Amino acid sequence: MKINNRLSSIREYHFKGIDDIKNKLIAEGKEITDLGIGDPDIEVHKDIIKGLIESLRYDDFNRYPPYDGINGLKKAIIKYYREIFQVSLDMDEVLILIGSKEGISNIIPAVCDIGDYVIVPNPRYPVYEMCSYIWGCKPYKVPLKEKNNYLIDLSNVPDVIRKRSKLMIVNYPNNPTGATADKKFYDEILKYCVENGIVLCNDSAYNEIIREGKEPISLLQVDLKKQAVEFGTFSKTFNMTGFRIGYAVGNREVLKALLNVKSNLDSSQFKPIQYSAIRALSIDRDYVNSIRKIYDDRRKIAESILNEKGISFYKGDGTFYIWCKVPNNYTTDEWCQELLSLYGIIVTPGYAFGDLGHGCFRIALTKGKGVIYKSLNKLKVYN
Repeated sequence: MKINNRLSSIREYHFKGIDDIKNKLIAEGKEITDLGIGDPDIEVHKDIIKGLIESLRYDDFNRYPPYDGINGLKKAIIKYYREIFQVSLDMDEVLILIGSKEGISNIIPAVCDIGDYVIVPNPRYPVYEMCSYIWGCKPYKVPLKEKNNYLIDLSNVPDVIRKRSKLMIVNYPNNPTGATADKKFYDEILKYCVENGIVLCNDSAYNEIIREGKEPISLLQVDLKKQAVEFGTFSKTFNMTGFRIGYAVGNREVLKALLNVKSNLDSSQFKPIQYSAIRALSIDRDYVNSIRKIYDDRRKIAESILNEKGISFYKGDGTFYIWCKVPNNYTTDEWCQELLSLYGIIVTPGYAFGDLGHGCFRIALTKGKGVIYKSLNKLKVYN
């Protein structure tokens, strides 16, 4: 039997492996605190559930949805961008996705030919690299460094790569580091991509998960000509990870190409889930602010304990992650294994996000304050 040779570059998705380990340990009766995967534990707002249930009574709820998504959800996203970011969008500048992960994968063949380069950050969300390989493209990994606040440095892209690249994916607020970008950065990176014929995409899955008092920003606030694309999702802000609903906004020609790929691979998301997303966007902004406060409170507790235990970390302004350094005299694997075997804590080793993540690990603040305090407080002091 012959198997696609591109899969030789693909490893099992790291978080599936974490789930397997966790389930095995729980089956053995061990108490485990999973601070590894970014799957929010907060309850789904009752209005979202109500919108989902009510839509099951609609006459056509079980029929195929439009390939680009229902108009009601597209209009709700247009309203959201206008009110939150002061960005105007037309209907053909919005595309509904089966989660942003799907869109990030499918935009690669929509833009690139086999053999083209895709410029991605390192460390990064693993999907950028793995899906590039799956689609026969070559990821070029640009280092993110703490001294630059984990902003991608374009001077690290060689001319030969720049000339052979058609797509660049950035991710702010950033997973795994928690770094955020500003409009000056977006303006610089957009100009670079436009001048070099590269389609710029920002994965803004965590655009609303920022410290209290900070204003969310969008790449499209500086992209007045809509030359780029931004991905969004309902997973993190509205605790809807399992719903699999997201969107892409921006350049209509790129979205048209993305839709061409999607319409041959899927038939859009179940209508009631799209209706529940409409309801999510109608919830008062106090709800979003309350979500930020929950994560801020958890972050403060975690950061305080990490300081007490002598574990250094990057103080980012976004996401619900903390990017930490492995204590001295430990390898990444030794440290993660010690956390699991001695304290029953699962974290994500930094190398899951790329080779520059060696010596680091990521904590997900997806457990309650009490759980975070109890689990991290078990640690001894590391110098």
